[in-house]
Amino acid sequence: MTGQVANEKGDEVVIMHDHADDHETENENNAKSVTAGILLASLPKWLDATVVGFLIFGGCCGNVFALEAIIKDEPAAGPLITFVQFVTVSLFTIPSFLSWSAGASSLFMKAPVIPLRSWSIYTLFFVTVNLLNNWAFAYRISVPLHIILRSGGPVASMIIGYLYNGRRYSRMQIFSVMLLTLGVVAAALADAKAQGKAISLSSGEEEGKSTLTFVTGFTILALAMLLSAFQGVYADRLYATHGNTHWREALLYSHMLSLPFFLPTYTQLSSQFRAFMSSPSILADLHPAAAGSLPQEVIMNDAVQNATMSVSRHIAASLSSGVTPSSMAVVAAATPSALTEHSSNLLAQSGNSFSSILSASTESVPRDMITIILNKTPSKIFYLVINALTQYICIRGVYLLAAKSSSLTVTIVLNIRKLVSLLLSIYIFGNSLASGVLIGAGFVFLGGALYGVGSARAKSKKMNSAAANTELHYRHNNDDTKGGKRGVPSFFSAAKNNLSSSSLSMRETSPTRKRKVKV
Repeated sequence: MTGQVANEKGDEVVIMHDHADDHETENENNAKSVTAGILLASLPKWLDATVVGFLIFGGCCGNVFALEAIIKDEPAAGPLITFVQFVTVSLFTIPSFLSWSAGASSLFMKAPVIPLRSWSIYTLFFVTVNLLNNWAFAYRISVPLHIILRSGGPVASMIIGYLYNGRRYSRMQIFSVMLLTLGVVAAALADAKAQGKAISLSSGEEEGKSTLTFVTGFTILALAMLLSAFQGVYADRLYATHGNTHWREALLYSHMLSLPFFLPTYTQLSSQFRAFMSSPSILADLHPAAAGSLPQEVIMNDAVQNATMSVSRHIAASLSSGVTPSSMAVVAAATPSALTEHSSNLLAQSGNSFSSILSASTESVPRDMITIILNKTPSKIFYLVINALTQYICIRGVYLLAAKSSSLTVTIVLNIRKLVSLLLSIYIFGNSLASGVLIGAGFVFLGGALYGVGSARAKSKKMNSAAANTELHYRHNNDDTKGGKRGVPSFFSAAKNNLSSSSLSMRETSPTRKRKVKV
């Protein structure tokens, strides 16, 4: 391109402009802008995935450890564990729903987006599943066996979703679920064999238990698994009808509305709580030898003595701090130099000794206080609190995941979490990783990956089918327009119908779509 400009003499000079560099710079800027836009658009999804992963894998794995610490001595404590968990979750979530403007008639709570009737039905599923899962421990179902039986959840979710929710799954998704379930079972069996504990139907404490007891435990877990699958289908319908942004509401009402169901078990809850209060202290549970060598009277006397000495030394230190450099100068003017030097050294040594004694006393008191707390707190109460807190962290992640994905995806993620709990247990307790555990872990992660690939392929296939239908409608209407049969309005009408059919064809891969479903 050319341009004309005037020089200093007023003559017009023709200048050649080469825009090749400008085009390259513009293309680079556009590429950077597109890349930045993609990163910014995908950042919230990555952050959500990170938060959900931390909540589920961190909270749920810690919850399993606290649960096993309770169940090994109190296998019938399932109702108390469930009740404390529900109370804790309700207390943590209810502040977000309090509103003074709501008035006393609604107990100062915001009106729920999803009707309470729907939440009541969901709560009935929820509390029943949790009580059944924890109740199974009373029938001598061991924790490894509990994990194995509950790993059949994806299969139940897939069957119930197919029969009652109209879902269709690809062969790869079906194969991945079977592979994942097989991996969890194989890993648990291999871990038990490596530890020299052949998994039996009981927890090993009462080998002479009747077969009826074992069958009852199995039946309870199987019923819980089926009800959990129905709960997932019902949750899918709720989110499809009212939107998928109300997981906090689900978290609150599913736990708070469950509390009245525990009233008939008040006698059992109180007896279990008394048993927990009479359990050995944390110090005795962790270090029996140390706890036995430190009677409570000795600990209390030492604590009182240290506190008294600390106060007296504080007073002495404050008295010594009254000697300032100006007062020392006045004394030095009226006394011999040898005496002054001796007094200065004496005061300096006294100050240092007071400082060292004071620091030692301030260090010893917290240690004794911690020892008193550890020696006073019942271990089962401590584990119960840890279990409830980690349950809140875990269930928060599960509800957040359920609001953003299908019930089968939630089951898949939780199944992988179960295997991670087993692997962490092996690592923390210093056990060797058996080859069977590695094979089982490989099956689980391979199954999870195949499920993700299968879901992505199914979604891509449906999107391509929708795009092909759109193109077909476009060509058909183009031909009609050329022939004078149909105009632009008919094209937009066909496009609208095609979009509706496309959205319906993608129902399996978009479980949280807005559609009217009777709940």
